[in-house]
Amino acid sequence: MARPAAHLIVSTGLATLQWIRTGRLVPTVVPFLTGFLIDGDHLVDFARYKLSGKKKEGRVILPLHGWEYALVLYLLDRFLGPRTAGGLTMGYLGHLALDQVTNETTHPLTYFISFRWRRGFPSRLFTHPDESKIDWMSRSLFELWKHF
Repeated sequence: MARPAAHLIVSTGLATLQWIRTGRLVPTVVPFLTGFLIDGDHLVDFARYKLSGKKKEGRVILPLHGWEYALVLYLLDRFLGPRTAGGLTMGYLGHLALDQVTNETTHPLTYFISFRWRRGFPSRLFTHPDESKIDWMSRSLFELWKHF
């Protein structure tokens, strides 16, 4: 499984490429937004699980993890032109590619949000059986740094 540190390393590499390519701050920073900070969407599942009283629902939503968003980010990059220099798309593709390759899933389309949505976001699409088996979900909010 790709841990946040792996996404940080990939995002840093992409940001470095952007700096070499453009020499500007904004195109250098945007791969972090879509390549590293995107994992903030795990907090949606974390909060849902904690607020349910740790009830096993067998669902993992990951609202920002979907290949469909790549097209939206590409169009946004095209609209913004040199301001982002393709960095939004670059960071996002780097993140999802790393997840697709390193995270164990039970179906090759798991990282399409439309695929997960049509099936009710079942956690069985990932190799863990339910939320209670995900190490970081069982921690407190203040212990999440240990998952890094």
